[in-house]
Amino acid sequence: MPAGATPTLRVLCLLLAPEPVPGPRYRVLQYLPVLESYGLACETMAVLSRATALRSVKTAARSPIRRMTHWVRVFVETQLGCLRLVWRLHRYDRVLLYRVAVPSWAVWLLWRRRRDLVYDFDDALDASEGGGWPSRLRRHVLARSLQRAVKVCAAVCTSNARNAEVVTALGGHPVVVPTSVDMARFPERPSPGGHVVLGWIGTPSTAQYLPAIEGALATVLAARPEVSVRLVGSGGNPFASLPAEIVEWTDAAEVEELVRFDIGLMPMPDTAWTRGKAALKALQYGAARTPTVASWTRTNEEILGAAGGVILCRTPDEWRDALLALVDDPSRRADMGERARAHVARLYSVQANGARLAAVLRHPAGVHA
Repeated sequence: MPAGATPTLRVLCLLLAPEPVPGPRYRVLQYLPVLESYGLACETMAVLSRATALRSVKTAARSPIRRMTHWVRVFVETQLGCLRLVWRLHRYDRVLLYRVAVPSWAVWLLWRRRRDLVYDFDDALDASEGGGWPSRLRRHVLARSLQRAVKVCAAVCTSNARNAEVVTALGGHPVVVPTSVDMARFPERPSPGGHVVLGWIGTPSTAQYLPAIEGALATVLAARPEVSVRLVGSGGNPFASLPAEIVEWTDAAEVEELVRFDIGLMPMPDTAWTRGKAALKALQYGAARTPTVASWTRTNEEILGAAGGVILCRTPDEWRDALLALVDDPSRRADMGERARAHVARLYSVQANGARLAAVLRHPAGVHA
């Protein structure tokens, strides 16, 4: 335990979903060794079953009826998970709730322990992605749940300034703990070869953004035969006609795949939903010393704009020009990669932010901003 640390506290980390869903891994689970070193004895419990959690990343591709059926299952499992929380609450000194929807019936039961509760989220829960009545309903449910979570928790951790503004508007006390990367997982990059890999990593739910840059990628592949596109975790080829190597994501091979990329891709629209994102893909690429070409959004500029390891693009032509410039200049790629890694290590790593999360859990009402 670091010098000056106080006695051990028992902490329950109540997660929306178990591994391998990215959110719990990057927001909570990878911090556990650091939290333990600060005298926080952590126990984890997931609200959703593994099967339901894996369906969650694929709901964007489902019909409205199937999406609704999935959300009913999520609702039921969430209610049961919150019942387990209330039943076991007396066993713990602190509780960290990661994206758990707080039902209305639980508010008065949790309020009595408000000073010991911390909520954590990393998406724009007050916004919706996509159209139609299922998305509007989901937005309503998540927004109301966020309001209740802010009410019953002494502190609310979130990933960026945009989400912190939402918490403040709801009368809560936000603490920005950026979504971070464990730098110790990333080895040295292999020596560059003649082949250039344009890489993307994510889930099927975010692969829907890739077709927006298909034209730019097609131009690059036509002009540079040494270039290929590699998609990890997309679940299939999202492009209409562009060839791409599709690789199934696994936790064990995640870092190995990332260090194989020569240029990282992170396309997305600039919407209320994406402004709540944490630029995780670019942070992963940066930790692997890989330069990133990304869409411009307010949040991406806030997190990545000053790093020097990322090129932010607003138009397909900018995407094309940025990719061609990096493909043709290995030394620039290497320089941007080193700057990206330094930026991630300084501001967006577990090593940089673990102490802050530990401080919030020790004193939920005393660490804000």
